[in-house]
Amino acid sequence: MDGQILNISPAVVWVIALSQLLTFALTVWNLVSSGSRANAKRLDDHADRLQSHGDRLAALEIATREMPKRKDFHELDLRMTKLQGAMEVLTERLRPIEAISERLQELLLEQGRK
Repeated sequence: MDGQILNISPAVVWVIALSQLLTFALTVWNLVSSGSRANAKRLDDHADRLQSHGDRLAALEIATREMPKRKDFHELDLRMTKLQGAMEVLTERLRPIEAISERLQELLLEQGRK
């Protein structure tokens, strides 16, 4: 070593310049990619919402399929009409029994007074 001084000042300048350039490049990259990350998150949110709407629509289709139709209501109406007729016949058949029970009650009341 003959006493020469190592001059690193040009290297320091280049390191600082590269550091500044790298910082600038990373800032630009973050600005550019932040929009795509936000869009990706929004797309995921929309996909989840679309899936939930699809599930709800499927449930509504099943419920609609299982609802009674016009034919079912017509059959129900016919059966209720038949049931009403049967009830009227039963009522007519019970009237003589009602009359008998009233006569028996009057007889028992008369016998109880004697």
